[in-house]
Amino acid sequence: MRGSHANRKATREEMRKATDVIKQAFPDHDVIWGGHGDYGGHRAPRDHTISFRLRDRWGKYHSNVIWLMPDELSKLTVASVKGMVGR
Repeated sequence: MRGSHANRKATREEMRKATDVIKQAFPDHDVIWGGHGDYGGHRAPRDHTISFRLRDRWGKYHSNVIWLMPDELSKLTVASVKGMVGR
């Protein structure tokens, strides 16, 4: 049994599909994935939360950190990604 602070981990297939959708939305940027401990420890809403940022070929970031739950990965669309990044 997991505590309320943990989510399931995303599968490799979910991550690959999500990366493909994000790349379709922003073809000129790299998708940089992060996780719970990548931003100073406890800034993620819950354990196993996934995040991404967009980075150009010169290393400049073009989005804030976008947090996702593993269950949201399969529901991503080009429009939803553009909306998240635009906010």
